[in-house]
Amino acid sequence: MELDVRRLRVLREVALRGTVTAAAQSLGFTPSAVSQQLSALERESGVTLLERAGRRVRLTEAGQVLVQRTEPVLVALEEAQAALEDSRDSIAGELRIAAAGSIARTLVIPVAAQIAVGRPVLRVTVLESEAGDSMRELRLGHLDMVFAHEYSSNQRQPLPDGAARVDLFSEDMCVAAPAGRLAAPVGLATLGGEVWAAEPPQSICGRATRAACRAAGFDPDIRYVSSEPGVLLSAVRCAGAVALLPRLALEEPPPGVDVLPVAGAGVRRLVYAAYRRGSASRPGVALILARLKAAAGESCLPVEPAP
Repeated sequence: MELDVRRLRVLREVALRGTVTAAAQSLGFTPSAVSQQLSALERESGVTLLERAGRRVRLTEAGQVLVQRTEPVLVALEEAQAALEDSRDSIAGELRIAAAGSIARTLVIPVAAQIAVGRPVLRVTVLESEAGDSMRELRLGHLDMVFAHEYSSNQRQPLPDGAARVDLFSEDMCVAAPAGRLAAPVGLATLGGEVWAAEPPQSICGRATRAACRAAGFDPDIRYVSSEPGVLLSAVRCAGAVALLPRLALEEPPPGVDVLPVAGAGVRRLVYAAYRRGSASRPGVALILARLKAAAGESCLPVEPAP
């Protein structure tokens, strides 16, 4: 029995996407082509790998075993590719990177632009994306690196199978308030009567804001909700709201908005890079990480702890 690695990739894609149609869209195939690949893989393996579950499909026990065994095979193939790239005289190829809004805007895009000038044969593509979907795409090989974040008030974010991470820097969450209204440092407990602007509750930043307020003894009166820091700052400037945002998102506040440190321990955001273990030695990945660490060291200075 000889298994085709390309068909194993298709099986893993279907397993993670949940439907043949979704897997086909991701792979750029037709659903019929995906079904044909799966049928051929079942013939090669001699077992049933998938079964219907309503409109979705799920792995049989044999399918689960095969997907689990596929991961180290794909890691080994990527390590081989990394070794080939390392043997070249120049850093070339393509890197696909995902990063959340303020991290992409302040760090990843400027670093990618610098690399494009100095390494024109290395193509770097940057997508703005939250960590949840990006981690799945990282595991599937559609992304090479994900720059994500977690907060001191939240649990450590899980990584997909076959992924590793390196922590880049941490920064304070700060209070954005109408100019002149509050004095620094700001005790969160004093903001219980304020109108708030915050990210949606399903986002990691939104959860961190709500958790910090509850730890301070109140549920925030959130009347302005957006995933865009610019929209939240507009609510601060125009509607008199307050917001709790990462320092990077507040580097250039609009006129009429004060950025103030939080009294006490406050909440911190940790920014990290995730990548597949097999790609750790790729020259392009190492270059991006080195440049971002240097950029973070130059510009991401945390707010001094309040006395």
